[in-house]
Amino acid sequence: MSAPLFTSRLSIPYSTKSSLNTLDIHSPTHTPLSPSYWLVYIHGGAFRDPLASSLTLIPSLTPLFQNPHLAGIASLNYRLSPYPNHPTDPSDPNDGARNAKWPDVIEDVRDAIRWLKKEEGLGAGEWFQEWIVCGHSVGGTMAVMVGMDGTGGGKEGKEWERGIWGKEGGMDGLKGIVSLEGIYDFTACRDAHPQLKEMYNAFMTGAFGPEEERGWERGDLLRCKRRIRDGVEVVVVGHSRDDELVEWEQGQKLIGVLDREREGKGEVVRLVEVEGTHSQIVRDGVAVGRCVDVAITVLVEKAKAKTKEPV
Repeated sequence: MSAPLFTSRLSIPYSTKSSLNTLDIHSPTHTPLSPSYWLVYIHGGAFRDPLASSLTLIPSLTPLFQNPHLAGIASLNYRLSPYPNHPTDPSDPNDGARNAKWPDVIEDVRDAIRWLKKEEGLGAGEWFQEWIVCGHSVGGTMAVMVGMDGTGGGKEGKEWERGIWGKEGGMDGLKGIVSLEGIYDFTACRDAHPQLKEMYNAFMTGAFGPEEERGWERGDLLRCKRRIRDGVEVVVVGHSRDDELVEWEQGQKLIGVLDREREGKGEVVRLVEVEGTHSQIVRDGVAVGRCVDVAITVLVEKAKAKTKEPV
């Protein structure tokens, strides 16, 4: 019997805000090759599904740890928005873990990253561990948000600094962004699926507030006028043409925006076509490993090129 590729520690609290403010840490049983990177994973679930959690990454762990440059994985949980009509586990209005309002969710993600920086050494510099952020579905949306900074401003001005995407700062050492089946324009996603209009209206309003009050703009990554953080060297957007919930065009549009923004800045932006329905992408495990492999390959090549640069 072959030795296990990794060990796991589950349900570690990273804050005291609720019972869902926990994360799982998966560590390789081998010494990673240099350069090495941590992966921070954000699960999907429409911001509200109680059946989606950090454990959805488990099928991807073996493919991920096939990469010898992976130094560790943190899979995050976060507070959920209300879902009072869930068929098996409806939310209770008195449960602080399942009545989140924006930007609670993205601030939970940032809290978890700060905890990882303190406890696991994520960051920039000789004694710290560089890292990649990755997510699926709305977790992919938030992964891109983490990878963007607040210098763009936009029409909302200072509200962008906290009221929409959480407090700034603390993201040093971030080298790559990987988003699979992410939503980058929520209104367009709803309009592309008229048969699911009621479902989209419910979860988007629960997360961001009413559309008529411009609440959904809080999740709009295509027109927010923010930019990818300095130091990020690769962005990988994975998407499947078979996704029945998030249309192929979402990934294409984000790639178009990033290509224009990053032109001449040295970053690599790639659209990776994966296979499967929306949930199969994480259930099968292959796609997550493949897209992260693409990001790590780019980062390793860039790191090796830097060591060959003349002083």
